[in-house]
Amino acid sequence: MNVTTKTGLAQAPETTMPTDPGLFDCMPDLLAAARVAPVVRIPYLGHHAWVVCDPELVRAALTHPQLEKDITLVPDWMRRPGLMVGSQPPPEYARAMIMSDGEHHARIRRLHAPVLSPRNTERWGERVGVKVDGFLDELEQSSSRSRSRPGPGSGSGSGQSAEINVVTDYTHRIPLAFISEMLGLPPEAERQLRGITDVMLYSSDYPARTEAVGALFGAVEGWVRDPAPLRDGVITGLLASSDGPDAAVTEGEVVVWTLGMIITGYETTGSLISASLYEALRRPAAQRPRSDEDIAAWVEETLRVHPPFPHPTWRFATTDIDLGGYLIPKGAPVQVSIAAANRKPGEEADSFTADRRGQGHLSFGLGMHYCIGASLVRLEAQIAVRGFLRRFPHARLSTATAVEWESEWMIRRMSVLPALLT
Repeated sequence: MNVTTKTGLAQAPETTMPTDPGLFDCMPDLLAAARVAPVVRIPYLGHHAWVVCDPELVRAALTHPQLEKDITLVPDWMRRPGLMVGSQPPPEYARAMIMSDGEHHARIRRLHAPVLSPRNTERWGERVGVKVDGFLDELEQSSSRSRSRPGPGSGSGSGQSAEINVVTDYTHRIPLAFISEMLGLPPEAERQLRGITDVMLYSSDYPARTEAVGALFGAVEGWVRDPAPLRDGVITGLLASSDGPDAAVTEGEVVVWTLGMIITGYETTGSLISASLYEALRRPAAQRPRSDEDIAAWVEETLRVHPPFPHPTWRFATTDIDLGGYLIPKGAPVQVSIAAANRKPGEEADSFTADRRGQGHLSFGLGMHYCIGASLVRLEAQIAVRGFLRRFPHARLSTATAVEWESEWMIRRMSVLPALLT
């Protein structure tokens, strides 16, 4: 039953979502919560957060002028160490694109645009292709060695490749290697970043997450202050803009913007590639995408069903808001359920349908905060999926090991994707 507030608007009913990370798939719980009401309240850190679930209201919320993404609006109770929003630096140090609005957001976006121009995206795609081919060569060589090893009780090879975890052996290696090259990071940074970001995003140990945030910030700040170990790349390009009296950016901004590119350019892209290959490997080879056009559509459908950010980033109500007859009070922290908005009413978690081709998904957002790197993410995923399926057309899911997810309400990825390549 709806409770009416003193404003005459309905109070969003309370329900739950998994707000702490763990080794589970959050998607069924997120969709169940979305069926409670178009707007719900979630107990969070001893207070409440509002979640918009109805597809049309999600579209309205993503572009609502009174739902702002300004870091200065984060309430004190949300500035908890270990939380991404609580780890944002003060605005006088630097503002991140994802937590800025108005002139601040427009300026940051304008300075990022040349890096992600169509010409650069094409060039980046060529580099992704080189890395994909290299990782596929490694998989192929490893598979050949395993087939040539003697089987139990036999003097000859087993004829079957060993099981691999596609996530750790392939899908997450690609964007990590690419973003490291794109940024110009030293070679040893890849291993360092993988360990740090795993803890930052998916550990339920908040002191450990706090330490990981500090480690990542410290590493990037060290590179920015002493760029000697860096190769030419985005960081050195931004630093060139920070020199002199007419500097376009500050060193603090280079640090914060680099952090954002690492998280969005690595983790979420790897998740998209993993989920795309999961949907392919669980089907017979004849039902998998073959042409470039079909692979592109397959990636779009994966974005619809498996958005790496089921709930993207925080917005804050700057006044009492009427959203579909529900009150979102001034100061309320708000999430939008991309997971629910991407689906038709009644669709369950397991609803991948290749013919849908991702139609209408909002996984890259809407309006001024539409993901500036969407074209590059799509291109990376398409190159990675195409390369794997063409190199290993008979690959299949292993039946000896279960597929595993890890997630919470805001971020979701596959951690184990077991496969046999032949």
